[in-house]
Amino acid sequence: MKVGRRLLAEDVARVGAMRQHLGEGFPLMVDANMKWSADQAIRAARAFAPYDPTWLEEPISPDDVPGHARVVREGGLPIAAGENLHSLWEFRQLIAAGGVTYPEPDVTNCGGVTVFMKIAHLAEAFNLPVTSHGAHDATVHLLAAAPNRSYLEAHGFGLDRFIAEPLRIEDGFALAPDRPGHGVAFDWKALAAHAA
Repeated sequence: MKVGRRLLAEDVARVGAMRQHLGEGFPLMVDANMKWSADQAIRAARAFAPYDPTWLEEPISPDDVPGHARVVREGGLPIAAGENLHSLWEFRQLIAAGGVTYPEPDVTNCGGVTVFMKIAHLAEAFNLPVTSHGAHDATVHLLAAAPNRSYLEAHGFGLDRFIAEPLRIEDGFALAPDRPGHGVAFDWKALAAHAA
């Protein structure tokens, strides 16, 4: 769920309401989309802690590596970050500094499949679970190949209607198809209906 309202109390109330709705033990991820400074993120993380979120995602600017390390160290919540990082070296810097708990590469902007897998292995070397951002139809294969995989982020942008065989989720698990390559095939008839 998104957080980062003008008043922290509003976010805390919303996170509390979502936890009550979902019940204890159901994974609840909280995403701030780089809204805060490190000090604000630490304050928010401490306020959200009683509601047991799985992680606080992107609390601060991706460029603030020391700030990320402070948020992890002082905030008391796991931190997911990396969707706005663009290279293995940026991930190395963040991971080595202790600034992330769930490295979160996006295959479309981290350097592609090879770099995504290198990031997953780097995270594994630091005993960290890897998650993902975006391109879930392709990323499901990559996480399936990573022994330290955790959660697959699946976006609901309505694009499934243009994919011949969209991502399947059964019993809470994303299933990697056994089609060759990235496994994504377009539904050309559905796309043709939108051609100019």
